[in-house]
Amino acid sequence: MKSLLPSDWLERLLRSTFRRQLTIAVGVGVLLAGSLSAWLSSWQSSLQARETLQAQGLNLAHSLAQQSQLALLTQGGDNARAALDRAFSYPDVQRVELLYPDGVVLIARGNAPAQAASRPRAQASAAYLEAESGDYWSFVAPVLTQPSEASPFDGEPARSELLGYVRVTQGKAALADLVRRLIFINFGVGLASAVVLIWVLRQLALRLSRPLGELSEVMARAGDGALAARARPYGPKDLVRMAEVFNRMMDTLEQRDKELQHKNDQLAAHAETLERRVAERTASLSTANQELHQALDALTQAQNHLVETEKLASLGRLVAGVAHELNTPLGNALMAATTLEEQQQKLARAMTEGSLRRSDLERGLQEGVDTSSLVTRNVQRAAEIISGFKQLAVDQTTDKRRAFKADEVLREVLTTLHPMFKRTPFQVIAHLEPNLRMDSYPGPLGQVITNIAQNALIHAFAGRDGGEFRVECRPWGDHHVQIVCSDDGNGMEEAVRKRVFEAFFTTKFGQGGSGLGMQIVHTLVTGLLGGRIAVDSAPGLGTQVIVTLPRTAPETPHEG
Repeated sequence: MKSLLPSDWLERLLRSTFRRQLTIAVGVGVLLAGSLSAWLSSWQSSLQARETLQAQGLNLAHSLAQQSQLALLTQGGDNARAALDRAFSYPDVQRVELLYPDGVVLIARGNAPAQAASRPRAQASAAYLEAESGDYWSFVAPVLTQPSEASPFDGEPARSELLGYVRVTQGKAALADLVRRLIFINFGVGLASAVVLIWVLRQLALRLSRPLGELSEVMARAGDGALAARARPYGPKDLVRMAEVFNRMMDTLEQRDKELQHKNDQLAAHAETLERRVAERTASLSTANQELHQALDALTQAQNHLVETEKLASLGRLVAGVAHELNTPLGNALMAATTLEEQQQKLARAMTEGSLRRSDLERGLQEGVDTSSLVTRNVQRAAEIISGFKQLAVDQTTDKRRAFKADEVLREVLTTLHPMFKRTPFQVIAHLEPNLRMDSYPGPLGQVITNIAQNALIHAFAGRDGGEFRVECRPWGDHHVQIVCSDDGNGMEEAVRKRVFEAFFTTKFGQGGSGLGMQIVHTLVTGLLGGRIAVDSAPGLGTQVIVTLPRTAPETPHEG
């Protein structure tokens, strides 16, 4: 079986569910924190125990030194034997020695072998730690005579005399046992606390992940085309709000889908009737009928593709706009075809009755040619509208990367905006610095500018009799280009400005606004184009959208 590398485990973890990621991350963090806390507590407790045992050894050495004066004065070890034996009542005392000042042992008690130690300090006045190893401590206390009461006739105060030393060898077994017990207790308590905390956090994660999982399943069904799918609002407040917003979105989408289907049925029926009449009345319109049929098929395919790919609230507005644009050329074509039908019927009646004159025939043929030309022009216009209809959704796999000049691409984009502004009192003004070369994605860049312009028309200039939409392009350092789109329109409140990039947020919901235009702009700029975007606005002072892009866009995964 092939072993998994750490990177493979990390990749599996990142692809796992949110609940598993949260449980593992919190569990590892709690275990590490508990282990560190237990280790620090054990270490601190062992230091305190060490200090306590050392103080005990020093006190014992000092006490024995006070009881050993007579033995050293008389040079009789028996006088100190009882005191030395009592020292073994203390834990881990292994050996006690009474020494002369020159280090010669007067008496030694204990079964432990004598440790190789240096000669005691001659100037020591109190007990001290002489030596330490991994198994024992060696404490030494000087044995001093008690100074006699000083005579008032003496010039100097009385001094104590050094009689010898007491050396106490104390083992570390008790300390080691205490440290082991402290480590066991601290790690046990830490582990138990970690288990309880992990269990509590797991319950909280379940409370969050269950409604989130259900919401994800409902969204997946909706993504597969189940427009009747609705989420059950329960769980934390944020998820309840998310489910309610999703349900409202699905209600709107389902309603618009029904309206769109109704319009499609009407268009299909109208197209079928028109095609049959034109085909029956005149063979000269067969080419126009074929183009009209292709245009209607393209419209139906575009509508179905939009329903399948976007499934978002902007669907109704986009299709309604296309239908509105198609209404004029298709209406003109229908009117011309009807007129042509009446002319053909009139000529047929005159021919049947025998009253058809040459002039009537020539005039009828000329009118037929003119009417056919009118139908052809309007059908061609409808085909142009269909071919110019672009998909709104972001699809990076179809975006083409190439080298280009920013001013040329932006000028082409602004040219496509002229039909949008030509029937409005608003002007488009451009200040584009030439020869700013970029290696990036001109298609998404154009969509960014188009969405910002549409947002200005819908929101910035609402209720105004005039205004300017400005587009400026300039270098920003050596490796970036800055594009500033500004208007002198209504501006935004601070609360609206902060949410301008949120999906489905719009102040014109139900009035042509989908809440997706600026969110798509943010996704394109910060994602595929690798740049930054900021919005500066205030009520009555207009809006400024600042887009900063690298001259060389970052590579996408499908490029690498």
